[in-house]
Amino acid sequence: MKAELNYANKKSLDSQKKIYKGLRQLLLTKKLDDITVTDISAICDISRTTFYRNFNNVTDVLEVMFNYFYKRYLLNLPSADNKLLFFCNYWQFHKDLVSILYNQATNVLYNVIGLYFKDSNPELLNLKVEIFCYLLSSWSKNSTWTKNYVESLISKTLTPFAIKLIIE
Repeated sequence: MKAELNYANKKSLDSQKKIYKGLRQLLLTKKLDDITVTDISAICDISRTTFYRNFNNVTDVLEVMFNYFYKRYLLNLPSADNKLLFFCNYWQFHKDLVSILYNQATNVLYNVIGLYFKDSNPELLNLKVEIFCYLLSSWSKNSTWTKNYVESLISKTLTPFAIKLIIE
């Protein structure tokens, strides 16, 4: 992941957000592998040059944005009184993105989560990503699940070690 959100340049940041929103809109009707830079440029009314000034490729858009969301999650986690409830509250708004990544671009999840994973054991990283994604992907598919239901489900079905693994 080379690209990052450009906070120093408001016009660039606005373009990056617009590109992400356009890509998310396209993902409602097309698979990630079928979406081109031309598709994004058309839906966002931007030039291909603008796209490539901000991102390397289509998947890079999702990687940069997921990195942004995941980093913000980790920055705010230490101040949470109830870390499991914070997990549910935070990821409630991004569960659809995680579901898309889990189903279409798993490498993005491993790349980003791996950046912040403190344990060097690859099997634990694999377990963390799989549980994290399975929970959020299942939640995304079950629109009746509330954050309190998800918190209760996690509390009742996972061991304290597994909960800590996915949350931290």
